[in-house]
Amino acid sequence: MPPKDKKEKPKSSDWVYDETETIIIVLFLLVVAGSLVNTLSNYVLSGELSFYGFRLYGIVEFFRSNALFLKIFGFAVAGAAAIGAFIFTQKGNIVWREEKAKIYPENMPAVSLDTAPPKNEQMGKWDKIIKLSESENPSDWRLAIIEADIMLDELLEKLELPGDTMGDKLKVVEKSDFTTIDLAWEAHKFRNNIAHQGNDFLVNQREIRRIISLYEAVFKEFSII
Repeated sequence: MPPKDKKEKPKSSDWVYDETETIIIVLFLLVVAGSLVNTLSNYVLSGELSFYGFRLYGIVEFFRSNALFLKIFGFAVAGAAAIGAFIFTQKGNIVWREEKAKIYPENMPAVSLDTAPPKNEQMGKWDKIIKLSESENPSDWRLAIIEADIMLDELLEKLELPGDTMGDKLKVVEKSDFTTIDLAWEAHKFRNNIAHQGNDFLVNQREIRRIISLYEAVFKEFSII
């Protein structure tokens, strides 16, 4: 399977309003505001409004005589608020994307067969790893995991991910660009247990083969093997 082109992925995760959505939202807000204003104005203009038993006829007359102006003013304020919210949302999206781009490259380069090591060379390494995992010697099993993790590190280097360690690089990966990222994490953590705990970390061949299959899924996603 040829490597996926990461540069062609749509930015489906970013919700950006278009003109039609904006108009619909503004109209909806105006309808809701108009309904509330109409209900409130009818109650106020009825003359039943009172405060501690005192009927506020003066205020009622004020609203009655200026009802048209107040409605127009209310619609104008609601419209201005909706437009302002839209503008600030758009600016917020721009700032968020700029900050995100500093941490995670927006267009993560795909691993191409032109820049990656020859596939037969990678297959040679992988065949060696498989043979080690099928050995009867537990030391070979541990070596198989370490060698597979080295291949994973080489892959992350080709992807040009930011970070000093493999853990740092895996943290900035988005699942849309690296669908087997969870498998890579699990395999790498298993390798760390082997490296840090040594012979105190007990392993069996069945578990070794399962972890090797996780590495295999990652490498197949990027056509490494």
